[in-house]
Amino acid sequence: MRNGWTGGQYGVYRLLLGLYLGVHFAQLIPWGRELFSDRGVLPDAASSPLIRLFPNLLAVADAPAVVTALLIAATAAAVLFAAGYHDRPAALLMWYVLACLHARNPLIANPSLPFVGWLLLAHAALPPAPYLSWAARGRADPDGGWHLPRPIFAAAWTVMAAGYGYSGWTKLVSPSWVDGTALARVLENPLARPTALRELLLALPEGLLRLATWGSLAVELAFIPLALLRRLRPWAWTAMLALHLTLLLLIDFADLTLGMIMLHLFTFDPAWLRPADGGAVDRVFYDGHCGLCHRFVRFLLAEDRDGRAFRFAPLDGPVFRRMVAEDERRDLPDSVVVRTADGRLLVRSAAAIHCARRLGGLWRALATAAALVPRPLRDRAYDAVARIRHRVFKRPPAACPLVPANLRRRFDLGSRPSSREAADHGD
Repeated sequence: MRNGWTGGQYGVYRLLLGLYLGVHFAQLIPWGRELFSDRGVLPDAASSPLIRLFPNLLAVADAPAVVTALLIAATAAAVLFAAGYHDRPAALLMWYVLACLHARNPLIANPSLPFVGWLLLAHAALPPAPYLSWAARGRADPDGGWHLPRPIFAAAWTVMAAGYGYSGWTKLVSPSWVDGTALARVLENPLARPTALRELLLALPEGLLRLATWGSLAVELAFIPLALLRRLRPWAWTAMLALHLTLLLLIDFADLTLGMIMLHLFTFDPAWLRPADGGAVDRVFYDGHCGLCHRFVRFLLAEDRDGRAFRFAPLDGPVFRRMVAEDERRDLPDSVVVRTADGRLLVRSAAAIHCARRLGGLWRALATAAALVPRPLRDRAYDAVARIRHRVFKRPPAACPLVPANLRRRFDLGSRPSSREAADHGD
């Protein structure tokens, strides 16, 4: 099962999953004594039917101090995981802590926990050091050949589809789902958030609430056959994600919903969002003496895997002077300038957003969101970072980033026009 994941995009996902787990464990620390220790609601570990299913630390040592130490360790592991520093051992540690806690007190179970545990095990089986991980810093090849293996991606879809299918079938024996009153009951539940959206839904005719209930049930029941069809798979994924986001707004049980959203983000295929202006080659001119600009170039090198979207050259170099007229150069910033295939010159936030759109996938989605921010505000934030970049990022030793030969071919550094330049100018 093919997918469009790159190391950088997975790095963003790993950060989000790590933040979610870090908050999850940190919020449990003050409640650990009551929920999981021998001084809490289940003082005898043997009262849990799951306590002996595997070597559980809490089966032999469940004093409050042990529980607190375990939760602190899991929180620290989440930080390491988010940073991509020893993230695979950190994932296994967090999985073990989740399993220990659930086995010690099965009453904390929610439907998303098995999926979160599966995601941690899947991460431990992935290739190491994707781009945007601590382990990949300073690597000559920023991409490093990282990929998300097809069998793991297919297994994630199988697990998710099976979960939704099972959930749908079990609802068929629930009277409130069969008669269509389940949504109304959810909205009247004490966990429902007291928002205007809730009041609006409760004010709808009873028939519409029944249709909404049956509609959500139909999506779950249809998820497996829809997931088997490549063209319909994105629509099934989007429908269930929209359902979870709606529940997040309506129900004050974010831990459950966020766990399922983490599963959805893992099963997102970046290939669904194709690069903008596919086939065109843009020129990225960068400040060769700026460490942050070098990092931006390395980011584009890593995420533009086939090298078809961008070529690179330093600002004020011979290629830049040939391709950008002197009167245009006069007002350009000394950071990053993009000359598009159709001749436009983009600077500041517009250049960054354009490059993200050209990469497609998650980057295109983030670029679309960033474009909603008024340009003056975006450029103000861009300029604020640009003013301090030389103080924060070390000056690079050369104008061209240190990259392997196959990546150096994407740079135009010479005084003579390259074959690519000649083609661009029609020579």
